[in-house]
Order: sequence, then C-alpha cells, then structure tokens
Amino acid sequence: MFETFINRYILKGIIVAEKPFHIGKGRDNLDPTEADTPVIKDANGYPLIPGSSFKGVLRSTIERLLYNGNIEGFTSCFIVNKEPCISDKEVKEIKKKNKENYRVIAKEIYDKSCNVCRLFGSNNFQAKLQFKDLNCAEGTKKYYDIRDGVGIDRDTGTSRDGAKYNYEVTPAGTKFELYIIGDNLDDKDLSLFKLCINLLKSGDISIGGMTSRGLGSIRLIDEKLYKVDKSNLKEYAFNGLNEEMRCEDV
Repeated sequence: MFETFINRYILKGIIVAEKPFHIGKGRDNLDPTEADTPVIKDANGYPLIPGSSFKGVLRSTIERLLYNGNIEGFTSCFIVNKEPCISDKEVKEIKKKNKENYRVIAKEIYDKSCNVCRLFGSNNFQAKLQFKDLNCAEGTKKYYDIRDGVGIDRDTGTSRDGAKYNYEVTPAGTKFELYIIGDNLDDKDLSLFKLCINLLKSGDISIGGMTSRGLGSIRLIDEKLYKVDKSNLKEYAFNGLNEEMRCEDV
C-alpha cells in the first residue's frame, strides 16, 4: 500500500460552522469564570477541531451509508460491531499460514478488509487518509457563547435536582482551515473520498456533542482538490502545490 509512491491527493478548504457546536474537554482548572464544560482550544485560546474527531465523524457517516451493501460495489463493516470485516482469528490464521512472508500476509489481510477500513485504517492497516487538526482561519475572533443545560432523570423524565450546568459553544460563522492528505488512493478509495467531500459541501455532516439539540452543522466551502503523481512529483517536492495540479471533477 505505501511501499512505493503512486499518488497523493490533497484537499484544502474552509469549514464553516453553520450552527454553534460543542467539542468539549475536561475542566482542568479552578477558574470560576470558565464554563462547566469548555470547548477544546489551541495554545492561543482559539477554538480547535481535532483531526481525530473530524475523521471519526466522517468515518461513521460513510459506514452507515455503505453498511449492508447500500451502495453497490462497496463494502463496510460497522466500527461498533463485534464482528469486523476481518476477525482477529482470521488474521492469526493468515499469519500462521504464510509464516514470515509479510508481503503475502499484508495482501491477504488487505483483500479481506472492507473499503472503509482500507481508506480510514484499522487495527491491521494504517489509514490512507491523514486529517490535520483544523485551526481557525485568519481573522477569527476569540469569542464563545455560554449555554445552560439541565440533567434529566431517566426514570421520571424530569430535571434532576442540582443537575443544572453550563457549557461553551463555538459560535456559528466560525471558520476553520481544512487539510486532508490521501496517499496511494485507488479508484474506490477516491470515490469514497469524493463522497466525503460532497457530504461536507452539502452540509450533511454535524460535529461535536449535543447534535440532537440542533448543534454541530458544518459546511465545506472554497474547496480545492489537488493530485500529485509521478508526472509532477518533482515540481511538488521542490515548489509545492500549484494550480496545474488541481482536480476539476470534485
């Protein structure tokens, strides 16, 4: 998968928060002015979307779309299932059968893996997609909203005494810089990557917690997809991306 260079796809764009969202962290100080559940921030106090959180949302969305053969020609296990596309038992049998022939072992495991695991990674393979942390776009103001919440008693369906709390949200309109790298993508990998892009462009992805309360809607704008292969690798290595590397059919 990665032993030789075949291609590299690079997606750049801006993620806009269409609704406020909350990606929380544990409260790690005793500042009484801080919300009970603050949002994740970078070292300078600006909101941050961790690449791992962003990847997890996209992966789970693609899994739901592909599960049970909903899209012909594509397969997916479901990450919460106890039965992945290839079990630990099968992996052990493949390794035992092929002993130390690692190339054959890797190919057999890869061939048995679903399309989602091949692209997003699994316990057996590194992901083909790399998600950078999404930092605020230039000019972003350091501002947060505070909202109130109330804990609900699951037995009575009413609010619990003493369960009132507040939480921070990153406000609507906040913009983040998106940067995703895809290495050695084959045709099916690229199709799923473009599906991710289209879901983001259409605003069909929500991030963070409390999405059932209307939080978390985001949209991709100003997207640019670049392709690097052997024909332009030298130019990319010495001078970086240029417009001639742009893919027009996103």
